[in-house]
Amino acid sequence: MSSRTLIDGGTWDLTVRELFLSIVGLLLAIIIGCIIANSIAQAEDEYNVKFYHAIQVSDSTQFNYAFKTNAGHMLAYGTVSAVGFVTDNGIGNYMSLTRDLEEYRKHHRTVCSGEGKNRHCHTETYWTWDVMKTDRFHVDQVDFLGKRFYYSQFPQLPSEHYVGTVPIPSGGFIEGLFKNRQRYVYRGRRLTYTGTMYTNAVNHTINDSKWADGITLDKAIDFYIHEHGVLIFWIIFGAIIVVAIIFFVAAPNEWLNGSVRDW
Repeated sequence: MSSRTLIDGGTWDLTVRELFLSIVGLLLAIIIGCIIANSIAQAEDEYNVKFYHAIQVSDSTQFNYAFKTNAGHMLAYGTVSAVGFVTDNGIGNYMSLTRDLEEYRKHHRTVCSGEGKNRHCHTETYWTWDVMKTDRFHVDQVDFLGKRFYYSQFPQLPSEHYVGTVPIPSGGFIEGLFKNRQRYVYRGRRLTYTGTMYTNAVNHTINDSKWADGITLDKAIDFYIHEHGVLIFWIIFGAIIVVAIIFFVAAPNEWLNGSVRDW
């Protein structure tokens, strides 16, 4: 005999066996979820502890002493400044520049409308600015709290922002008739940024460094630490469990409900 039906939803029903297996599956999922959540909590604690234990400095004397003594985890507040600058085509002076060579090019695409016998297609022409080449420039060194670092060694600063567009002359009227229009589009970083750097001062240099732009020392720990990982996990995992149970109950489940025992 088939399993007794507890709820008849028309296109679906909930039987005793489906309810029993749903409860078992839910309990197993909760156990697995607790194991995963505990691992996430431990990983967050291991990641955050270095920020809680970091020394905090805000002047060049403290900063240099931390390097001399290999002080380890450190939060340092100050201004990073470019040593020199990069520029191109009079666009201005920046710590770094990205230059995209763009060309105004013709493209074709097929556009269709209607359905069946009334379907008609035609070729449409359109123009776009396409990136043909990208060049990047940056200063060799930056200064932070009285110490100089190679630009590539310093932690990632805020993303470059758009700074300008410079048209490229075609070379004359005749050449302009046969050559697509071109331009340089520039993005750059300012010459100075103020914020808090996390670093691990060992071997008299910076390691595992991160930059928090515009963040002061009193807010740096809250900015850097990872929180809410367990909460986010349970929200996602809980949603998956609910959806899985709904699909299970809504399925025919003849393999389960058609067995010989009446329960």
